[in-house]
Amino acid sequence: MAQNAADLLKAQNVGVEIIVGEDMADAADLAGKAARGDTDVLAIAGGDGTIRLAVEASIGSGKPLAVIPAGSGNDFARNLHIPLETADAVQVILDGHRRPVDLGRVSFPDGRTALFGTVAATGFDAAVTARAIDMRWPRGQARYTIAALFELIALRSRHYQVRVDDETAEADLIFAAIGNTTSYGGGMKITPKASVSDGQLDVTLAKNPPRFARPTLARVFPKVFTGTHIDHPLVQTMRGAEVELYCDPPALVSVDGDLVGELPAVFEAVPHAIEVFTPPTPS
Repeated sequence: MAQNAADLLKAQNVGVEIIVGEDMADAADLAGKAARGDTDVLAIAGGDGTIRLAVEASIGSGKPLAVIPAGSGNDFARNLHIPLETADAVQVILDGHRRPVDLGRVSFPDGRTALFGTVAATGFDAAVTARAIDMRWPRGQARYTIAALFELIALRSRHYQVRVDDETAEADLIFAAIGNTTSYGGGMKITPKASVSDGQLDVTLAKNPPRFARPTLARVFPKVFTGTHIDHPLVQTMRGAEVELYCDPPALVSVDGDLVGELPAVFEAVPHAIEVFTPPTPS
């Protein structure tokens, strides 16, 4: 994928250097050094997790990013309308249109932080991510769907305390998702009204139904692919620049498909954090 993109760029007289690390940590280190060197653009061939690591490494460099989608979900690219085909994604770079894009940041009590471009997931969502990471088959969106179905079998809720700016909520929840983009997991529209340019994070809270109503979840779950799940009485949505979550027992936290810690945590929007090559926004 990276070599194909590089060949297409070179054919248009664009100078390219391919960086491949021995592992993800080494690749992130090399990306950070490239972003702070003479490179004009940092192009990332990979999925949401790879993009996140490159952003972490290069943030503050002022260098624009280009995305060559090559992951299982590609939700960051989807939300920016970047084509999934390599040749079309390269053409976006050649066209030269760039736009500022928001990020999210999660901070933990021990001082650790992590940036994210798509969605931060907690509870059931993060458990699905953990299961999907361990699955070798199938690839793409189907992997998250199957992982979710397995997690539904052993469903558990946690007691959450939620603060979104000055608004608070408290309930037994199955999950709380914090979205910078509309989707994760290859098009699951968990926060369907989120925007990467509004300086806000969208929050979706899924309440725990009575035990006799558990089959309701199986009927609501497919609606996440269209975003209509937020109309269900068991779902609450909120929006703000800062989100604080506590829960008992503690829940895992994943961002852009990577497990990064557990609650409690604070999530905040980082407006116009990076510039990304994208197709022009339709008028």
